Amino acid sequence: MDIGTAYGLSFASGINAYLPLLSYSIAVRFFHLYKINPDFAFVTNDWFMIGLAVLALADLFADKIPGVDHVWDAIHTVLRPIAGALVAAAATGDASGAALAVPLIAGGSIAGITHATKATTRAASTVGTAGLLNIVLSILEDIGMALSVLLSLFLPAVMVIIVAVCLVLFIVVSIKLYKKVKARRLRKQQAEMITSV
Repeated sequence: MDIGTAYGLSFASGINAYLPLLSYSIAVRFFHLYKINPDFAFVTNDWFMIGLAVLALADLFADKIPGVDHVWDAIHTVLRPIAGALVAAAATGDASGAALAVPLIAGGSIAGITHATKATTRAASTVGTAGLLNIVLSILEDIGMALSVLLSLFLPAVMVIIVAVCLVLFIVVSIKLYKKVKARRLRKQQAEMITSV
């Protein structure tokens, strides 16, 4: 397993649940670039790939429609991590049993973090710009997702670095936000105590 491919595609799955897995399926089935885990060979079946293609297009369009984009993101809060786990496991070669736990958990977690970042950014954009920048954000996300897929498939070593940097940034920002929220709650409690005296 090339971790850059497996986890890079998981990373991209947090933006679009279907296109990274479809890209991997195409790379395996038609170009024989990678070996797929036998337990997940169904992802290269015609019916599955057609379904992925339809859903990938739906994702690209739904994400550009104000209001629909938030509903779509809410639905995909569960689906994107599942897709990230699936593509990571499919890219593990011959791993089976307990050995699949790591790519399933790591892939799902990475996709979940990417999705959380996307959803939070989109919510902030909606509040700050009344949703006017959401289409621009969606296009930028699509470009980032497409580049992530290409790097994952053809330059996986680069994708490992990108995923690692993004995970560190996510952790740092999450800690800062947590501290801000905690400080705000403390100030609110202190203000309530003063007014109640």
